Amino acid sequence: EAPVPKILSPPPAAVEQFKKVPDVMMPSQQHNEEDHMDQLQRESATLLATYQHSDLEGVQKVERSMTEITQLLSRFTDLITEQQEDIFMIHDQAIKSKENVDKGQDQLVDAVTRGKKSTHPMASFIV
Repeated sequence: EAPVPKILSPPPAAVEQFKKVPDVMMPSQQHNEEDHMDQLQRESATLLATYQHSDLEGVQKVERSMTEITQLLSRFTDLITEQQEDIFMIHDQAIKSKENVDKGQDQLVDAVTRGKKSTHPMASFIV
């Protein structure tokens, strides 16, 4: 295996001395930096406008959806109100039908009982 070279760090005194060197920019560098800052500000403004517009569209879409839901709920309420009388009438008729079926069953039981009692012993001999 090849030996790994050691990375030497500069002595602390050299680092401190380098920090004391003033940043001197040439006029062309200052101009380029100003252009760069202007471009970044324009891009930032464009991105902000885009996000604000998309957020506005999102809010408007949610608002439209909520309006549609409200209209549907209102329509369902109207339909239920219209059908409520019919539903009550159907319920009453179902109760009456059950009562009639119960009465009919009782009458059938009574008829069977009467039929057994009314059998004459001679009638079965004749048949």
